[in-house]
Amino acid sequence: MPDHTIVSAPGKVLLAGGYLVLDPNYTGLVVATSSRFFASVKPTTDPCPSGTARVRVRAGQFPASPLWSYTVSESGVEGSDVPSQKNKFIFLTLDNVLRYVQARLHATGRDGDFERLMGGGLDIVVLADNDFYTQREQLIAAGLPARLESLASLTPFCPLPRPIEQTNKTGLGSSAALVTSLVAGILSHLGLVDVTTPEGIDIVHSLAQAAHCLAQGKVGSGFDVASAVYGTHVYCRFSPAVLEPLFAEFERGEKGDAVYNVVHEGKWDQEARPLRLPRGLRLMLADVDAGTDTPSFVGRVLKWRKENPEQALAEWIELDKANRSLEQALATLIELESSPEYDDELQAAARSRVGDLKPGRISTALQSLTATIEAIRTGMRKMSASSQVPIEPPEQTRLLDACSALPGVLGGGVPGAGGYDAVWILVVDQDAIANSVQDVWAGWTEMSVSPLSSKQSDGGLVLVASADDVPGLKAALAR
Repeated sequence: MPDHTIVSAPGKVLLAGGYLVLDPNYTGLVVATSSRFFASVKPTTDPCPSGTARVRVRAGQFPASPLWSYTVSESGVEGSDVPSQKNKFIFLTLDNVLRYVQARLHATGRDGDFERLMGGGLDIVVLADNDFYTQREQLIAAGLPARLESLASLTPFCPLPRPIEQTNKTGLGSSAALVTSLVAGILSHLGLVDVTTPEGIDIVHSLAQAAHCLAQGKVGSGFDVASAVYGTHVYCRFSPAVLEPLFAEFERGEKGDAVYNVVHEGKWDQEARPLRLPRGLRLMLADVDAGTDTPSFVGRVLKWRKENPEQALAEWIELDKANRSLEQALATLIELESSPEYDDELQAAARSRVGDLKPGRISTALQSLTATIEAIRTGMRKMSASSQVPIEPPEQTRLLDACSALPGVLGGGVPGAGGYDAVWILVVDQDAIANSVQDVWAGWTEMSVSPLSSKQSDGGLVLVASADDVPGLKAALAR
């Protein structure tokens, strides 16, 4: 077993497929972000009673570094030693990972190896890049404007002023990235899964989906965990039935082999088709300080769909067509990247509105991409009006329209379930264009809009060779 294992998993942005991604008949386009969640795993040096081990998880960015400490034995993981600091995502992830480890050792005739592998236990530190949590207070305290250059000046893994439950998140999928990094970190550290192989990655995905769904109390679409594992891709969800045995065991209060059977024998039929954004384009993200109750939105939209099946089906078919057109528009641009005129026409797009470009293969592809993004927004607004759920509320419409009118901007939208949480903008990757978008955000008065430093990232789960390879990580782990 290595002395130190570090893994990281990216955040996510669902560009297309909001609500539809809940249905396996439709797809979603999910982009992984450059902001990542990290799990550092080391063997503990503290003595433990024979037959038990101690697993401690520390959140290194919050006041007093919250610590969750659990006792592990062959009967499973016992609850937190500090009841006031229970965390269902951490507890259920540890419980399911370690039960999986025990069942896997049993299945391979290595029953006696669990105590040897665990030793005295594990000390785990979890850290998230700054973008997972709002940095407004830190910027104000430093007297800095809400600009990308200000965010870049903050300490990596910046200490946060409030406890976890009082800290606003930015919607990048922190719980999915946390669970995925914990699963991968523990399995890799114990030497049971090679997370650099497709087989290992698939095991992490299935186990992370299982733990995350249990912690949420329901089987969600899973695109956030899939992105944390596989990176940017076109996603079609798995059949919820695959997790029924695990949920049934959990509801009976039992701790059997269901998690192992679900991972290795369950029919995981999700699709994660790799995709990336074309060269020379950049995804910009902003945190909108208003907030959205995503579960409430989802429940209301699904209620509308159930009560209006014909209308909902017609709208979803139309929206799905636009979503799939976005995938095709991106693929078309990627195919044209090697064209001699690619860079010149992209530069022309940086200087004018896309609709005003002169005819050309690249210009036509960019215009098609812009039209597709607008078609998705139109479909989301239509569903918003039909369901009476503010998926793209008027305030967000005005903000997105103002950004989309700028030179070099290809379009934008509200990610995922929509509402008042965030916006994304796709631009030609030039500092001048990014600055013009930021100027709109800084001057916006209807809502407080603060940029995030995240960009798109193709990669998913990563095994980090050394803490020195990630700026600020070594210092943050030592705090």
